[in-house]
Order: sequence, then C-alpha cells, then structure tokens
Amino acid sequence: MNKGLMNLHSLIYQDESNVANLSNTKLYASILNGHADSNAFNYLLGMTSLGISDIRALNFYNESGLANQINASRQLEEITDGARSVILPKPKNLKGSLVNALKSRKSTRAFTNHRMLLTELSTLLKYTVGLSERSTEDAEGKKSYHRYHSSGGGLYPITVYCAINDIEGLDNGIYAYRPYTHTLELIQSEYDLDLLYENAPIDTQRSNLSLLFNYDVNRNYLKYGELGLLLAFVETGIMAQNIHLVAKHVGYSTCDVAGFNKKYAEKTLHLDSINAHVIYSIIIGKER
Repeated sequence: MNKGLMNLHSLIYQDESNVANLSNTKLYASILNGHADSNAFNYLLGMTSLGISDIRALNFYNESGLANQINASRQLEEITDGARSVILPKPKNLKGSLVNALKSRKSTRAFTNHRMLLTELSTLLKYTVGLSERSTEDAEGKKSYHRYHSSGGGLYPITVYCAINDIEGLDNGIYAYRPYTHTLELIQSEYDLDLLYENAPIDTQRSNLSLLFNYDVNRNYLKYGELGLLLAFVETGIMAQNIHLVAKHVGYSTCDVAGFNKKYAEKTLHLDSINAHVIYSIIIGKER
C-alpha cells in the first residue's frame, strides 16, 4: 500500500467492509488486524529472520575474504574509452568545525542562481562518497580501498549519479560518479529536472545538482539475502549525512528528496528496475 496522510483514495477501515475514510490511524489499525496489507510492516516483521542458507552465505563471505577481493577489482569497472569521462580536479582541503556544520545544517528548498565551481563538486564528492586514503592488503598484495562511509560487509552496493544543472566546466546531464578514478562518466546528456521532481515543492531550476542513489541488489544480496535492503538504506543514510555536512563546509545547502519520479529516473539512467533501483535523492544549491 502507498497511502499518504492526505490521500483521499485510502480504502481502509477496522473491518473487512473496506469503507473509505481519511484516517491513517485506522489504516494502521487495519494493517494490525490483518484487513489491509503493508509491504513495510511485513518487512519489519521478518527483518532479522535468518535461515541456514543465510548463515552459510555470511560465513562464506567472512571466512573467504571475498569482499576484499571484490573491492580490489572494483576499479576495473571504471575502465572506459574516455570520451564520456570527466576527470575531476584535485579536491580542496576541508576547513571549519564539524560542530558548526552540524549546528548550521538545515534543509533548503529555495535556491539562488549561482554557478558551482568544479573544484567544489570535486571536494563534495571526494569526502562524502569517494575513496579514503586507507586500504587493506591481502596475502597476494591486492589492495582494497576504504571509503568515507561504512557499508555492510564492505560491499558498497550504492552508486551515486549526479544530475548536473549548473556547474562550471560541465555540460548539463546525468553523470555516474566513479570513486576509484575520481571521475564522472556521462550517462545521459538530456533530462527533465521538473519531471524528475514533479511532485516535490522545491526550487529545482536554480539548484546546482541532484544526487541519485542507485542500489544494485546483486552486490549484497548473495551475502545478506533480504537483510541487504535494510543495509542499503542504512548506507544511503550515512552517505546522505556526509553530503549534508560537507556541502555546508563547501558553502552549499541541501535537501533530501524521497518524492522523486522513480520510474523516470531509472529509465533515464538505463537501469532495469529489477536488479538496480534509485532509492533516494538529494538536491544541492546555494541557499536563497
């Protein structure tokens, strides 16, 4: 079910007659009484249930060091012909207090016309969803690099796409961020920002960019099974907090946007909507 507080088409009640009303309280009661179905509630009920196959998968990944081997080879995924790649400039060192960033962070929905510098974008991506300087080396000498955010099992199933709207030196379009090479790869040269956020009351046209978080189910499902979705959501939240704080350091404001057009986003990014899903977005700009 997908029933919002102001959805006038909610058909719910505390009995099986399914009488229409406007109360989310009664909707929740209907779910608890078994008269309505909720994917979210069903997921919560079975969230930590592990079968023997799940335990075997977890032990296999942990004992084999498979996550490190996978991460050591992830940079090979970023090999392209170069024609659609943009090498980002060296990021600037971050200055300022983390406490001040925490105190001043707030969601902003109104932006002003301002062109973001490419170095600012580089700094933002590097210190939020990029690779850190730390690495782990296995017995064969293969290095597995860590990132600035944690990830369940170190599998990093989230890819960040940048919907560029007004950034110096970049044509508008949607780019995939490649953390190992700290580059952007052009995925789609044309997109409709208003259609992407068709139901969101946000000043999209004067923003600088939007970040779209793509969850690749295959990257963590084999290890975690159904638990992989929870870990993907948690990881996205950690990445989002990094983005809010670093954006504030760089001089920009942010707003989390869950009400994006998922079908349009995935079609534009050439995702199959089965193995890969856009699960979240953040819009960034200079506050008005």
